[in-house]
This record gives sequence, C-alpha cells and structure tokens, in this order.
Amino acid sequence: MKIEDSDGYLRLKASVMEDCSRGEDCFNPDGCNKQQGCIKCFHRYCDTFKWVIDRANHYSEKLGIPATQILDSWEKSRDYWYMNYYQNCNQPLIETDQVRVFDTVDDMLKAFGEPKFRCPFCGGISSSPYECNSGLTVEIIGQTSVCNWKVYGLFLGKGIYVFCKDKLRGETIFMPVAWEKQEEVG
Repeated sequence: MKIEDSDGYLRLKASVMEDCSRGEDCFNPDGCNKQQGCIKCFHRYCDTFKWVIDRANHYSEKLGIPATQILDSWEKSRDYWYMNYYQNCNQPLIETDQVRVFDTVDDMLKAFGEPKFRCPFCGGISSSPYECNSGLTVEIIGQTSVCNWKVYGLFLGKGIYVFCKDKLRGETIFMPVAWEKQEEVG
C-alpha cells in the first residue's frame, strides 16, 4: 500500500486541508510553494504535513516497518492539533544516542533493569520514568518543595526517547540509571 492510501495519511491530510481552507486554500503535500508562505495560513501547515510524511518514511527506513503503519499509529494516538503533536521532541530522528529502539516492551523493561530513573531536574532517582518521586527538595523561584518534575512538562532535554516496535509507539522518559552506568563504561 502506498502511504497516500493509508488511513493515517488521509486523516492528517483532511486536518491540514481544513486549516488550509481557512487560509488561502492552497494545500500542497510537498510543502508550502508560496515564495513568502501563505499570508493567511502563517503556520505553514503544508510544511508540517511534508515534515510528518518525511519523518514517517525516516522511521520506516530505520525500523524496517512500513511508513503506512508508522503514520497510522501516530494518527491513532494523536488527540490534539497536528501542529503541536508532530514535533521533533515527539517524533525525533532515530539516529542519536538519545533514542533507543526495542523490538518489544518486554525487551525495553529488561534493559531498564531496576526501576530507577534519573530526574533531570533534581538529579535524584525516581521509581517512575515519567514523574519524579525521589523525595529530594528543590528551590523554584524562592520556594522550596519536594521535586515532582514531570517528563511531559517543560523538559530540559535530558530525557531519552524509547520506541517499541511491537506497539509502534515511542515516548520520552527519564534516563534509566542502568543506562548511565553503561554509558560510563562505553
């Protein structure tokens, strides 16, 4: 199946075309083709559409999974505006040391070892990969409180993106402590 025939492609295209219709009604799947961009649709919706398709093809190439399945999975998971959902932090390139790919969720859990994750804010160890429960206190704008930093908040770029092929899904988590030790050795 060609990506253009997939449910994910058609759903995303409909969303982008709806936004474009409020602008200059100039949808172009290859990105904005106006010299200065579309004046009324200043978000460059077509450029985001092209970015998503390019990123799905990148994932396909790196993971050996059809781009149609990748895009369908993303679109099934997307429950908010595509302009906010499709970003490098949510679908990073799979070619950096901040991205790890696993065949199964079980493989990923085994790689974590003990459930210990480094909070990027306080530096403590949390048992949750998503929210700090280290018990350490931090000072924020003159106020002292117990750290409860969350991976999905303003994130300081110190997490790691994990992708599980069996679920066709990826997410950012706190760095597993076991992986810190591997990096020190390697």
